[in-house]
Amino acid sequence: MPAYAKLFSPLKVGGRELPNRVIMPSMGSNLADSQGRVTPAMIAYYRARAAGGPGLLVVEAACVHPSGKVIDRNFMAHEDELLEGMSALAAAIKEQGATAILQLIHGGRNAHPRLVGEALAPSALRGPTSHATPRAMTIIEIEAMVQAFARAAWRAMAAGFDGVEVHAAHEYLVHEFLTPYANKRQDAYGGDLAHRARFALEVARAVRGAIGPQAILSFRLSGDDHVAGGMGPAEAAESAKLLEQAGVDLISVTGGVYETPHMVVPPIPMPAGTHLDAAREVKKAVSIPVAGVGRIKSGAEAEAALEGLDLVAVGRAFIADPDWLKRAAKGDEGHTRPCIGCNQGCIDKVLAGAPLSCVANPWAGLEEQLEQLAPADNPATVAVVGAGLGGLEAARTLGSLGHKVVLFEACAEIGGQVRLASLPPGKGEFLGLVDYYKNALAELDNVDLRLNQKATVKTVCEVHPNAVLIATGSDPMLPDLPGVSEAPLITARQVLAGTAEVGQKVAVLGGGNLGSEVAHFLAERGHEVCIIELGLGIGNDLGPARRYYLRRELGKYKVRRYVRAKVRRLFKDKVSFLHTRPDGTRELTYVEPLDTFVSAMGAKPVEKIFLALEPKVTAIYLAGDALSPAGMGQATSEGARVALSIHRLAVEGKLAPPAAPTC
Repeated sequence: MPAYAKLFSPLKVGGRELPNRVIMPSMGSNLADSQGRVTPAMIAYYRARAAGGPGLLVVEAACVHPSGKVIDRNFMAHEDELLEGMSALAAAIKEQGATAILQLIHGGRNAHPRLVGEALAPSALRGPTSHATPRAMTIIEIEAMVQAFARAAWRAMAAGFDGVEVHAAHEYLVHEFLTPYANKRQDAYGGDLAHRARFALEVARAVRGAIGPQAILSFRLSGDDHVAGGMGPAEAAESAKLLEQAGVDLISVTGGVYETPHMVVPPIPMPAGTHLDAAREVKKAVSIPVAGVGRIKSGAEAEAALEGLDLVAVGRAFIADPDWLKRAAKGDEGHTRPCIGCNQGCIDKVLAGAPLSCVANPWAGLEEQLEQLAPADNPATVAVVGAGLGGLEAARTLGSLGHKVVLFEACAEIGGQVRLASLPPGKGEFLGLVDYYKNALAELDNVDLRLNQKATVKTVCEVHPNAVLIATGSDPMLPDLPGVSEAPLITARQVLAGTAEVGQKVAVLGGGNLGSEVAHFLAERGHEVCIIELGLGIGNDLGPARRYYLRRELGKYKVRRYVRAKVRRLFKDKVSFLHTRPDGTRELTYVEPLDTFVSAMGAKPVEKIFLALEPKVTAIYLAGDALSPAGMGQATSEGARVALSIHRLAVEGKLAPPAAPTC
């Protein structure tokens, strides 16, 4: 039997036969323009994913009414003037042979107040993200919104899509009517499930009437809200029964609400298959196809997920590598850019109002540029110093474009700080990114990887480079505090690397991403840990899903957390800090006894070789922490961007050879 036999078997959904059982689900991209219109970048992004061969591609949520916008550049489908762009998008996807449907959404009480003003919802319950109270919809407004969904569905069909999906999960409007967590109405649209489901069923019937009998009608349904007072699998199954009777062809089961963000977009280290059990309960109740979802990112995981289900929805893996499914079919998954579940580019940036990106794939959202690249006729010689993420991506990109690359790495292995980042609990998957680059570089004969060779001005100049990229990373900073020279102070990196002794009672200075993860790392190993953080919260530089999960873990291990706390002095066995309480009162606070202090208070660029080479080399660049300490996403994107700049200069003939043998 061939590998992944069920995954690559056909399935009929509605009036269409799908070639395999994989759905690329709707994921917001912020690639539309400020008016919600399709852009060339958006078309190129979806064209690349369609070429990857999903059985069904669900285009990101298009808002059916201006009052429902959730993100800054929410794709819109609320008026006929949008049809031209929608048609171009549908055509680009279908040219790749994909079946494509358009998801329809209204944000309900989670519509962004900055974008919509007054939000609308079933009940006047304060929104968890907007922190504003919506207005409960009138019956007339409910009826009008049903028609707004139907008209948007008609536009989707007029544009050439093969059907639509209604978003009825994640605490958006249709789900808010369905779940008792958000619906407290006492009229015909509230109360028991039959009444709470009325809006969803009216939308389903109206949309079916608008798209016709042969088009696909899917519902994205919450299988479990994972919050007290919300829907669970039993009510989800009953809802699915009603939707099937209303003409729905497909139920795609997800879960979680804004108060449980780690369930909406499960971060590392949550396991694959977050919502499969709920989906299987729904499947038992209906005869139409049912799909499950939840951090599924490989062929093996997708095949396993299909037990008891008809389809599997795989989202972030398509962002990390549009061709992951094709590689799975060929048994070539070692060359797949892996989704590492960090959420930094695909979710966190979109929620912050920026276009989608990906730590593992810096070209996500930039496919229009990628389509225009071709190998250089006159390849350059490029020295890349540092084989962390920035240097690795630069070397891979330049090598794939035909340039000769010499990649210097002082250590015995590539990966840089990613190796340390993989050590906190549950983050071992980060090493998959290192394995990807190892495989990618091994296939490029024009990339000379020099391990255990610390670059110097002499060794770099001996390469006779046309351009140089410095990606040497950063060093941790130690706090400038009274008593620091006497205190048992080590760095977070030393803790993770195992190069320093750690006592039983530990104070972590700094409660950002690094400090929080080191505290989790130590607490899991039995240390008594406290975090002292100057800011207003722990892990505030993390996205909502990862932050929620990590704070929960810190609570489980009883890690004490002091926020609004400015460290004043370190002693041999205690620390003092100025603690500002939420009511504004201040107090000098001591924590004792302590055996070890761990500094997680920032980093500084390693730039010595850059400063030495800068006067000698015309085309010299910085990337990653060597430019300024930041996240993994900045490292890979900067490595790609520098590689692109060097490539363009080479194509234009503007990269002169070194002026002298010594650069």
